[in-house]
Parts: sequence; C-alpha cells; structure tokens
Amino acid sequence: MSILVVKFGGSVLVSESALQRAVSEIYRYVRDAHKVVAIVSAFKGETDQLLRLAGAYTQASTSSATPHLVATGEMRAATLFAMACERSGIVTQFRSAYEIGLIADGEHLNANPVSVNPEVLRSDLERVDLVVVPGYVAENAEGEPVLLGRGGSDLTAVYIAKALGVPVRLIKDVDAVYDADPATVGDSAKPYESLDWAEAIKIAFPVVQSKAMRYAADNGVTVQLAGLAKGYETTLGGQTAYRKTPGLKRKIRIAVMGAGGVGSKFLERCLEWGDLIEVDRILVRDAGKRRDHPLASKFTSDARSFARPDVDVFVDIGTGVSPSAELLEGFLKAGVSVTSANKQAVAAAGDKLRAAAKASGARLTYSASVGGGAPVIEALTRAVKAHRIKAFCGVLNGTSNFVIDQVESGKTFDAAMDEARRLGFAEPDSTADLDGTDVGAKLKLLREIAYPGETPKHIEVGQITEESLVIPEGKGLRYVARCFRTDEGLQASMKLEVLDADHYLVGARGEQNRAIIELDNGETWYVTGKGAGAWPTSEALLADVLQIAREHPLQA
Repeated sequence: MSILVVKFGGSVLVSESALQRAVSEIYRYVRDAHKVVAIVSAFKGETDQLLRLAGAYTQASTSSATPHLVATGEMRAATLFAMACERSGIVTQFRSAYEIGLIADGEHLNANPVSVNPEVLRSDLERVDLVVVPGYVAENAEGEPVLLGRGGSDLTAVYIAKALGVPVRLIKDVDAVYDADPATVGDSAKPYESLDWAEAIKIAFPVVQSKAMRYAADNGVTVQLAGLAKGYETTLGGQTAYRKTPGLKRKIRIAVMGAGGVGSKFLERCLEWGDLIEVDRILVRDAGKRRDHPLASKFTSDARSFARPDVDVFVDIGTGVSPSAELLEGFLKAGVSVTSANKQAVAAAGDKLRAAAKASGARLTYSASVGGGAPVIEALTRAVKAHRIKAFCGVLNGTSNFVIDQVESGKTFDAAMDEARRLGFAEPDSTADLDGTDVGAKLKLLREIAYPGETPKHIEVGQITEESLVIPEGKGLRYVARCFRTDEGLQASMKLEVLDADHYLVGARGEQNRAIIELDNGETWYVTGKGAGAWPTSEALLADVLQIAREHPLQA
C-alpha cells in the first residue's frame, strides 16, 4: 500500500461548509492509488470558543475537565468529515485516539505523544481507502483525554506518519512557506520548494507547530506543506531551495452542459471553489427556467456557438450521444480540454475524440463516465502501464446494483425501483440501467483502455427483470461486466451472475461499484466506490477539472 497522512487544520476547515473542499483533496489522493489517514482539527475558532467557555466556569488551564470539553471540537469536525467522505463515495473508517492507542504524557493541555498502535490503521487500510482520526487529542496512561498543545493536530499527524513510516502532508490556508509574508510584500515574496530543518524551525512557525517540526526533524519524517488542490508544496527537510514551478495565476474557466441532478450538484461544488474555478457559461434546454439560480446569468440554450476556445475546460454532464459528442469534439478541436460524465457519448465517438485531442494537445478525460466516484478508469490506466491485463470484471451500474441489493433484502422489484428514483440513483426511464445499455458503454470504454485495438467477436448480454432476480440461498447475485483474453481472442459479457456470498463483487452494496483487475504477472487489483448519485459523480468531475488545472498552470 502507498499510504499518505493528510492533515486539515482549522485555517482550512473554516466551517462545516468547507468540509467538501477537504473531501475533494482526499478524493484526489485516493484516485491516485493512495490509502489515506486524515487528521482533522476543529473548525476555525471552535477551540478558542470552547476554552473561553471552560474559563467561564473554572480555571480552564488546571481543570481536568477542560480536555474533555475541548476535545468535542475535534470530534465534531472529524466525524462530520468522515460522513462527508462517505457521501462522496470514499470508503471510510473513523477512529478515535483511544481506538488507535494514541498515548501522551505531560501537562493535560500540552502533552507529548509517546505511543500509538499503527497496526490498527494498517488493518483498516487493507479494507478501506481512508481512515479519519481527530487531531490534537490523545489519552494519558490513566485513560484520560489530554491535548497536544496549540496547533497540536500537526503533531498528531507527524507522530502517526512516523509510526507508519510514511510522509505527511499538512494542508494549510497558504500554498507554501515563503521568505516573507505575501500579505505584506505581495508578489515579491518567494515560495520555497524545500527548507532544511534549521531554516524551517526558524521561519515556518506559526504555520506549522514548532513541537511537530522538531519531532519530524529528530525522527526523519518527510513533511509537505501545501494548499488545497495545489500541484506543488514546500517540503520541510532537505536542502533549502526556492520553488521554480509556476503557480496558478488565474482561475480555471469552464463551460458546462447540463444542470439536472448531477449538473446542479456540480455547479454547487464549483461555487465552493470560487477561488479556483470560474463558470463562464452553462448550456441547458430552457435557460428561462433558471432565473433564480445563483449562476442565472451564465445559462444559455444556444448550442450553436457554445464550443468556443475562450475557456480552459468543457464539462459535459449531458445525456445521450447528441449533442454531447459534437460539443466534445468541437471543444477538443479548439484546444479546450474536456471531461465528461456521459458514457454514451464518449463510447460512441471515442475514436473521433481521441484523434481531436491528439491533434490539438487538449486533455480528454471521462473518469465520471465509469464508476461514478469509484476510480475504475484511473486504476485500469495505471494497470496497463504496469503489465498486460489478463482480465477485468466489475459491478459497473450503481442503479441496478442498488435495486438488486434492495430485492435481496426483501423488497419487491417495483418498490426497489421507486426507492432508487427517490434517492436520485435512477432516472424516471431506467431502461438503460436494466437492459445492459449503460453497462455496455462503460464496458466499451474500459475495454479500449485495457485492450486497445481489440474487439470481442461476441458480447453476451443479459437483462435485469423482476423475474430474473432470483437469489439462491447462501449466494449473491450481481450484474457483472467481464472482459478477458482467451486463445480464441477477446471475450466479453455483461449479465446477472450467481456468486459466492463472500465474493468481492457481492460486497458491492447499494449504489456501490466494484472492479477486479487481473494482471498477467499474477497481481490482482481491487477498486471500490459509489457508482451512482450526484455527490460521487460530481466529485469525479471536479477532480478532473482540478487535475487539468494542476497539470497545465494558467498563467494568463
């Protein structure tokens, strides 16, 4: 496992409304194949508020009750953050300081960690992608809560990173350590790419807690300091050097098609990222119905002049092949990168889109088209670069899997479909989710990554009907897409399969998607995440937009 410890401080978590930006940061690492331990501070100002509250009743600095009260700030933020990550499809486990055995000694408001049980975290990360731990709080030998000093979440993160033998990334409200305060001297402040520990300890405080820096320096922990969504950082430790990588000089400008369930959530998320993303225009069928929307002035129904090269990214959240395919090709030919959640359009026009992207140098991305929030495309792309693909299979339709899971739990087929529609997992017309059309487009996209230039002679296709959902006792039923090489060539199928109850694909519950990738060197890779719903799909779209911005810094 590639494990990374990521810490979010109160300067980033300014309120509950900031939680989802931190979720996007976690999703970025998860889809890049990192397992993550997230250390979470209280929301901005909450620790001070709780200390003032304690001081109104007693001498807070000496009361044994103070850590109990103050710890509720970290517990609240961390538990809500874990829930927000789950909502976006990240497979998450929450752990308290007690559960991971984080012990500290010393003053109850300024203690120092002395032990932790990293095997709890390692065991969790074998089955989930993210473990969330509240920062700043530990226990003493008597089992009482103690605090690790102001800024102590930095120390929690560094200490756990040392125990796991992995790097730690501290997410702050600045994107680097500078040689002067940018707020005071402006652009003349120079960001460091790296700082030796002697310099770091002198100038990085109060951005990083001094106790945390000294512990990292004494124990050889690699510490990165970065801002949200950035493609660069300051590394503490090593030789002092200024950063040469250019920073983002302006917002990334995007054009969007679609403002339905997923589209509305994506636009809401873009407003959260107003410091990095500017929505230039939004194509919908009837712009007149959007007068009350916060982006009302951006809506248009004119598709004819929509594909103009005055934006950086086109975000396609349309349905059906047309006009998505034409717009995707038009933007790519104009040199504009694109990201699409429309698997039908990308599957139908894939050759044209790849040719247009290659000719113009623009990026073609469609992570949200397969798997929703499950990074199946990223995993398969990495696998192809590592070895030949022997086979892959997966549960690739969150709607149908939700229905199967509901029927398995005792609901009728019609009741399960109604519930899927109520929760936003299914459209009013769900034919494509049940007859293999949706999965077929996804299977084609994955096949083109795994086996470029190869086409199966025949694809076995099965449908989901009320009569077909007969689940043998002690078994599991899933709609499985498969593709594999044989002596006769490439074989593929997508149909209902009866599997052992403990099969990995049977473990896909509700709207979850799962995939298994088998390599010819004997390795097997597993991918999981939510495959339906506005939250995970918009998270994948946003991740593509932010990744394009990181890889192509906007200077003008």
